[in-house]
Amino acid sequence: MVSVPRRYSVVSLALSNIKWHPSNPILLEMAKSSSSTQKRNTKPTPNSTSKVLLSTKTTTASSTKPPAPFSTPPPVLQPFLQDLNPAHIYIVHLDSHPWTFKRKIFAVPVLMNTVIALLLLWRAMVALPLYAAILLATLGYESPAKVNYRHLDWIPLLDVGARRALMFLVDWLLAVYIVPWPLDFFLGSPASPALWRWKVRFQDQEIVVRKSRQWDKELPKDWLAEEADSAVYEHKIMPAIDRKYVDLKTGYMMMDKNWNLDFAGMITAHDLVKQGKAAFSDFRKAVIAYSEDYGWLVWPLWKLDEGSQEEGRRKIVLFKDRLTLMGKENLFFKWIELIQYETSQPGGFTEERKVDTMKKARMLFESEGVDFEKFWEEVGGVQGLPGMSPRSS
Repeated sequence: MVSVPRRYSVVSLALSNIKWHPSNPILLEMAKSSSSTQKRNTKPTPNSTSKVLLSTKTTTASSTKPPAPFSTPPPVLQPFLQDLNPAHIYIVHLDSHPWTFKRKIFAVPVLMNTVIALLLLWRAMVALPLYAAILLATLGYESPAKVNYRHLDWIPLLDVGARRALMFLVDWLLAVYIVPWPLDFFLGSPASPALWRWKVRFQDQEIVVRKSRQWDKELPKDWLAEEADSAVYEHKIMPAIDRKYVDLKTGYMMMDKNWNLDFAGMITAHDLVKQGKAAFSDFRKAVIAYSEDYGWLVWPLWKLDEGSQEEGRRKIVLFKDRLTLMGKENLFFKWIELIQYETSQPGGFTEERKVDTMKKARMLFESEGVDFEKFWEEVGGVQGLPGMSPRSS
């Protein structure tokens, strides 16, 4: 990762964490809109998931109410929830990457597993006759693999034994560690990646369902309650629902040591949408967990994202209004044009390009007689800007 000079520290946070895009609706809306007055009595909305978790995860006075931030799921999700495993924690969200990008990503494991399957098939065709001959020789029948040890010295016998032992070892390793790859990919149960793509195809908007791996077995039964192993939030859930992480990766790239994809759950969710029993909006970002006291519970993270978007709009308006009061409104539009141009270049908004864009922005502000760092400090820093990661606040 490219290091950012210290004198650019404030703005580098903005450029490295904002979800810049050539068609960013917030920036386009602000660029086209006229100057507006910020309401002083506007109630701030949460700008990070982690802060909301810390502030809302309290014990409720009523024993019939689920522990915050979880709540009872809407009835429309019941057909989806009934097929989930209560032993796991689930994360659902909508993947809005272009279908062509998803097809390119999925083509890699398809080709890899196809090649592996063909090589394993070739190995089986070569090895099975040899193993059959060795088995016949072991049972005392005439076979090409039979070794007349009475007429051989120790060195040839050791050579034959070593070759066969090595063959057994290699084939055992293939059977234990390699064969499961294509089997799980094409024929996995209850659903495989291949079956998921065959059913769902490739769409611009898809429902992604992740489930926790084996670490969920170590959780206490009351982990949902207050002060019940908060480490699960900090080390397992929070990194997986980080807004920047979710926006950056397409669903198939989210399998890691902590989370796996629930292919059967994704097929079920899409079937419900296809049948008109649910909508894509019902599967916006949320954490789903099972409680013995309350049944299935949902933490609707998408509401926090919407609040963050509103905070971003408020901050952009403040940014624009401050420049307007300084008689530099045109600088705001020049800044937007710069960001839109840089983020639309081939290769994406890389770390190198972020640093270069930040330098250009500084030169742009200074050419208008505006102190770059001082201005950002006066508007309250970068917190609340669209697409900001909680870690940047």
